[in-house]
Amino acid sequence: MRIADTKLEWAFFGVAVTQFVLVTLLQITILVRYLRWVNPVVYQVPVSYVIPMVFAISTLGCVFQAIVALDSCRIKNKIQIWAQCVINVCLSVTAGMQFVQAKEAAERILKGYDGQKNPFTDSEKPFWKYTQPALIACIAIYSACSLFMVTLACWLHVEFSWTLYEHVSPDVKMKARHLRYQAYLVFLKISLLFVVLFVVVYGFVNVHYEEPEFGLTMSILPIVVIHAGVAAYCVTNEHKMGMFAVIALHLGLVGYLVSRLIVLFGKGLRAQTLMKEEMILFAAMGLFLSAVAAVAAAICTSNFHKGLKPLLLGQEPRNLAPPEEYELRRPRPISGVFSRPERMSRRFDID
Repeated sequence: MRIADTKLEWAFFGVAVTQFVLVTLLQITILVRYLRWVNPVVYQVPVSYVIPMVFAISTLGCVFQAIVALDSCRIKNKIQIWAQCVINVCLSVTAGMQFVQAKEAAERILKGYDGQKNPFTDSEKPFWKYTQPALIACIAIYSACSLFMVTLACWLHVEFSWTLYEHVSPDVKMKARHLRYQAYLVFLKISLLFVVLFVVVYGFVNVHYEEPEFGLTMSILPIVVIHAGVAAYCVTNEHKMGMFAVIALHLGLVGYLVSRLIVLFGKGLRAQTLMKEEMILFAAMGLFLSAVAAVAAAICTSNFHKGLKPLLLGQEPRNLAPPEEYELRRPRPISGVFSRPERMSRRFDID
């Protein structure tokens, strides 16, 4: 499989991979130092999961960006490259939140004890002294990569627009249907990321193994992953009944996220939680994208059986060869008007 075709595509993919490598290495360093710093008794309290959640959010976000950047260059989706820019800005904002929350969590853990007066940490090992520069570096990397992505996206937008015109269809209506199809897939992928991030943080930090809610919350992860795969298959192969089920699950996910936002903005115990800002950000983005995906899925379903399926499945003929019985003939010149010498006539006949 070819990764990229042009220098701009290689540059965009290279930025995403560089961000993934640098941020992941820094986050692994932080996590390893954290695991050596804390004692096993610390996992009795939710605050102990703040640093691991910082690692999980950063790693999942960067892995997603690298994979989707490869996919963007492969399918030439201009909507997707702009969506990646939005994701990277969100990751930059999240990194700023994580710096403050990691500092507060480290201070609380350093002073904490369990019921038998066992300390949560090894106070002789400095943790925040080495963690602070690494988190600041992550913020700088996210911000720089976001700037590079936006710059490259401006040029790739023009490049991908020409590719769409060249390889899809000159028909305006067909291009519009293809654009709606691409938009739905983008909303589907990005909503999956934000929903997964919300469920992971909400489950481990807020619910914190309280059954049956923890089990029900974690069961959402395989459901949304399978739902995304089924949705992509149904919209590509134009299965109407399957799309009706997909839209119903989109709406069900919207209802779940609305209920969680009501809980987080309420006055109950679930509203008094760590990493509340990240949960609200991920839930709000997931809610918005899931609602838009439901609308886009309905629009795509209404476009079924209008000629897009053969194009998506690679069955649309590109260059049709002329029929075998067709023969090109040079029209005879009108006598007295287009007369020419016999020598020239023979030369043209040979040509």
